[in-house]
Amino acid sequence: MKINKAIGSQVIEWQGIMAETQEQWYHRQAVEQLAQHIPFERDSASKAEQIEMLRGLVIRHGRDMDPDLFGFEARNELIRLGLWDRIGRAHE
Repeated sequence: MKINKAIGSQVIEWQGIMAETQEQWYHRQAVEQLAQHIPFERDSASKAEQIEMLRGLVIRHGRDMDPDLFGFEARNELIRLGLWDRIGRAHE
């Protein structure tokens, strides 16, 4: 069994499977939490601002994210906003 661990921007490898870095995990969590929250936001100005924050995160970091790690609600919201196609493009 092969296990390598590292800290920060290093990639963790376990049994030959590459996992996301800590920084990639933080970016994915931010995208996922924003995407899950937006449908419930009542204030239209706040909602617009959150959508722009989400777009910025996806444009900057989405290509490095694994689409299989996203939950159902976040995936649906990203699809609705037309951002899903920008997730995981680096893995193609």
